[in-house]
Amino acid sequence: MKKFFIYMLALGMTTSIFTACVDDFNVGDAFLEKAPGVDVNIDTVFSKAEYARNFLWSAYGQLYCTYTSGNMMNGAPIDVLSDSYHCYVGWGGPKQSYYPGGLTEDAQDTENGNYQGKFSYSTKGGLDSDAGGRVSIYETVRKCWQLIENIDKVPDMSEDEKSRLRGEAYTIMASRYYDAFRNFGGLCLVKKAYAVGEGFTEGRSTALQTVEFIDSLIQCAVNEPGYIWNIPDADIGQWSGRLTKASARALRAKVWMFAASPLFNSPAPYMEYSPDKVTEFTNIEHVWFGREDHSLWDRCLKYCNEFFEDNAAHGNYYQLVQPETQDEGGYRMAYRRAYRYRNNEKRHEKIFDAHPTQYLSDAVVNGNRENHWGWGWPGFALDCYRQGGAVPTNELMECFGMQDGRNFPYMDLYGAGKNPDGIDMFVDRDPRLYETMVVPRQSFPSAVVGDYNGFTYIDTWYHGAMRTAPDQFGIEGNDDVASGYRKFKWMLDYSNDKMNDEYIGVSYIRLAEMYLIRAEARAETGDLRGALDDLHVVRSRVGLGRLETMNPELNLTSNKENLINEILRERNCEIGAECGDRVYDMIRRKRQDLFTKPLHEILIYRLDANGNRMTEGDTNWDPSTPWPKFEYEKPQIVNGARRWWEPGYWTNKWYLDPVSRIEIQKGYGLTQNPGW
Repeated sequence: MKKFFIYMLALGMTTSIFTACVDDFNVGDAFLEKAPGVDVNIDTVFSKAEYARNFLWSAYGQLYCTYTSGNMMNGAPIDVLSDSYHCYVGWGGPKQSYYPGGLTEDAQDTENGNYQGKFSYSTKGGLDSDAGGRVSIYETVRKCWQLIENIDKVPDMSEDEKSRLRGEAYTIMASRYYDAFRNFGGLCLVKKAYAVGEGFTEGRSTALQTVEFIDSLIQCAVNEPGYIWNIPDADIGQWSGRLTKASARALRAKVWMFAASPLFNSPAPYMEYSPDKVTEFTNIEHVWFGREDHSLWDRCLKYCNEFFEDNAAHGNYYQLVQPETQDEGGYRMAYRRAYRYRNNEKRHEKIFDAHPTQYLSDAVVNGNRENHWGWGWPGFALDCYRQGGAVPTNELMECFGMQDGRNFPYMDLYGAGKNPDGIDMFVDRDPRLYETMVVPRQSFPSAVVGDYNGFTYIDTWYHGAMRTAPDQFGIEGNDDVASGYRKFKWMLDYSNDKMNDEYIGVSYIRLAEMYLIRAEARAETGDLRGALDDLHVVRSRVGLGRLETMNPELNLTSNKENLINEILRERNCEIGAECGDRVYDMIRRKRQDLFTKPLHEILIYRLDANGNRMTEGDTNWDPSTPWPKFEYEKPQIVNGARRWWEPGYWTNKWYLDPVSRIEIQKGYGLTQNPGW
C-alpha cells in the first residue's frame, strides 16, 4: 500500500500534516488517522512535488458527495426533499426543518454536527474525520487558489504536471461554486488567495456573474496544456476518481443546463423581495438573470457537443457500461456497474466522481454492533437507511415503466375491487426499478444479488415477513420499509461486506447524464428527434424500447412539453439518488406542482383463493404454490407529512435555501434570498 501525506490549510497560513495508508486514490480528510504532526508554512508546502500534490489531494476530499455524512441533513440525504424518497426517522434533519416548514437562516451553520439544511454556505470546522463534518466552499476555494498561485515554485515537478494540477484545481473550484450556486444563487466570488487579515469587500455577485465566473474557471482548466482527457488504463487502479479535462467539459454542460433552466432564466424572478427586506445591498439579480435568454440552451448544447466531439477525438474513451447478457440480470449488472463502482480498465462511464469519506463508525458486523473504520455509509448512511432515513415513495415506483419501454400503465389499479384480475404490477418492469428499490418478487436473478440475506423471494405485502420482522438484518423496527418499499440502490442487500469491501464511486457526472443533458438541450432548442435519440442511447442499455414508439399517445416528436417531462422522468430513473439531481431538477424547473403534491406509500394485499384480502394471520407464501394475486392501496404519507402539501402554504422561497445570518451580519455585502 502507498503512503502519502495530506496537507490541510486552515484559514491562516499554516498546515498540519497527517498521514494515511490507502490502496488507491482514496482522498478526503475522513480517511486520515491523525498522527503527531508539525506546523509548516506555505513555502514548505510548495518546496517539494510530493507535498504540493498532497495539498491538492486534501481539496479532493472536499468534493461534494451526497453520501458523505457532512452533506446529509443529520442522517438523511437531500433526496428526501424530492418526490422520490421520504424520511421517517424523527431525528432526521428533514423532519426537524424542511417538512414542518421550520428551516431557519442558521440551519446551515449548526456547530454540533446535526446539520438541518441541505447545504452549508460557510460552515467552519468541517474537517473532523470522526464527524464527517461540512466544509465551507471557500475553504476549498482558498486551497485551490493557493495551489494555482504557488505551483510554479515547486522545483522537482515538470511543467506538464504543474499544468495538470492547475487544471484539477480549477475544476474542483468550479464544482464547489456550482454546488453553492444551485442552492443559493449569486455568490461572493473569490478570485485569489486572500492574505491573512486582508478584507473581502466585493460583496455578492449577481446570478449571471456567478455562472459566468464558474464558466471562466472551467475555461482556465480546459486551457491547461497538461490537463489530460482521461486517466490511462495503466494508472486507473491508483488514480480512479482523479479529475480530467473530460471532467471539466462535462461540468461545463451541467452548469449551463442549470443556468438555462427557468429558476434564474425567466421573464420574472421566481420571487420578489418584500419591501421591509430591501437593504442597500439587495439586488433581485442575485437570484435572477434579469430576463429570459433562451440562447443559454444553445450554449448548453454547444458545451455538450464539445464534450462528445473531444471524447470522439480520444477514441470515445468514455462509454456506457453495456450488459453482458440481454436479460434482466445482464441489464441490472450493467446499470449497477455504471452507477456504483469506480472506473477500471474495462469500464469508463464515470467522468466526475467523488469517493465517500471514511470515518470511525458504529456499524453491524457479522451480527454484532461495533466501532470500526469503514465507508462513510456503513456507520451513517447505511444505519440511517436501516432506520427509515430515506424510503422510496410510490411516486418513485410509478416513475419506472415497463421492460418493453411503455410508461407505467397501472394507475387505475389502486383501491378495493380495482384489480379483479389480481395483476402483479411489479412484473416485467424497467430493470432499473429492481436496482433502485425492493418490491415484491417471486424470484430474482442469482447473478444479481444471490438471495436477499436469506430470502429467496420478496414479500413486502401487508403482514409479509420482510415487512413485519422486527429485527430483520439486525434492525430495530421496520421503518426502512415504512412506505411498503425498501431502498436497494447503493445499499443492495444491506450486507456490510458489500459496503466495506467494494470500492464505491459516487457520480457527480457520468456519461449517461451527458446524454440526458444533451437531450434536454436539444429538446429546448427544437431538435426533438435528436433528444429522443439521446434518450434511447441511455434506455437501450437496459433493453427498453424507444420511448416515442412505445408511448405514441404522448406525441413526443412534436410535443415539447411532454418530452421535457419525459426527460426529467428518465433522469430520475437513471441518475436518481446519485448527486441529489432529482430535487435540483425540481428546483431548477420550478416544479411547484411536484413539491406540493402529497406523496404516497403502498399497501399490497395478498388475495386468498376466494379473492379476499389477507389482512391477518398467516400471509407467508408457500413456494410450491402459484405466486399470489394482489390488490393495492396507496395511502398518503402521514408520518412526516410535509407542510408544502397543505393548500396555500407553499411559497417560492423554498426553491433556494436561506443564506447564513452569521455571514450576512459580517457586513461585506452578502444578502438574504427572497422570502427568508
